[in-house]
Amino acid sequence: MTCDTLIRTDPDGKKHYKPKVPFNTLDEAIVAAKKANSREQTLTKLVSYKCNYCQKYHIGRNGKDLTDKEKAKYRKELNIAPKILGKINLDTLEPDYKLKVVGWVDLSKIKY
Repeated sequence: MTCDTLIRTDPDGKKHYKPKVPFNTLDEAIVAAKKANSREQTLTKLVSYKCNYCQKYHIGRNGKDLTDKEKAKYRKELNIAPKILGKINLDTLEPDYKLKVVGWVDLSKIKY
């Protein structure tokens, strides 16, 4: 017994489905929804709900827009922080961005 969600309908009327991800407990579904809500590309809020068909829990959109403040709150709850090296945010680094070396370390002064 699987639950499916409609992903697209072809011009000829053929419908395409994908299986929903089932969670055994409400807590697991809530954590997965918070992780999805903390992503930058998520625009609408995801919530967990109990399925009437399979009696398991799924996550789905509730139609409300997700603000940056809410995303920051979910990141803080899940201890998700951007990877930062010095003052350079590595999550927003452009692929063609070049780092400039401004110093060096004298390895002879390090005691083993």
